[in-house]
Amino acid sequence: MSSLDYTYENLEKVVPRHFFGQKNTLINHIDPKKTMLLALDIQKLIVDPTGAGHVPSVGGAPAGTDTVEPCIQTIEASRKAGIPVVYSLWGLRGDGRDTGNAGAKWPPFQCGTPQSPGSWGNRDAELDDRIKPRADEIVFQKHRFSSFYNTALDEWMREQGRDTLVICGVTSANCMHATALDGWNKNYKILALADTTTAVPNMLENVPLGYGQHWEALRNIQMNYGDVVTSHEYFAMLK
Repeated sequence: MSSLDYTYENLEKVVPRHFFGQKNTLINHIDPKKTMLLALDIQKLIVDPTGAGHVPSVGGAPAGTDTVEPCIQTIEASRKAGIPVVYSLWGLRGDGRDTGNAGAKWPPFQCGTPQSPGSWGNRDAELDDRIKPRADEIVFQKHRFSSFYNTALDEWMREQGRDTLVICGVTSANCMHATALDGWNKNYKILALADTTTAVPNMLENVPLGYGQHWEALRNIQMNYGDVVTSHEYFAMLK
């Protein structure tokens, strides 16, 4: 049994994609010439079982480590279809120069210090070992949740005539949600893959199935910023 099973069996129930009309209201098919895949922050911090911020399965959400294989399959399918893949990495400087509010918000992570697991150069800030970017694929760093914030992602998409961004990776309530929102504001079509992502749960609550940060984030993306599908539905759209 996998922590992904609840997503595959209940996505339509907990993220009602028929709202405001038919399912997939923005994207009914994928044009590889107009699409880019963002492999979002698939880092040891969240997806490695020993990562400082590893996410367990709560409320039926995927466990962090279980999201990696769907990400790998999504990357491979996109490459095969001729869709360019770019990789983002979230992290902060160890000298505190770009910490912002993260230090006050997450005291246990000691953000902005050399010993913080999220500081550049530390193990948890690295891509998961199972993710293997090709030499011709862009890997870029960011210091805020959105992959559009102070990065060249917008330029890369516009230079190549891409109007659709597919997002696989973590976390749904932070970086996927923020990137989807910024993409929406830039008039990109957003496709978020539900089985490739998860969210840090509130450990103080007994979260029932279908509830918690992960599902609320996906519901919000579907309601406002894009379409939420599984990787398998994305593969079918490619065909």
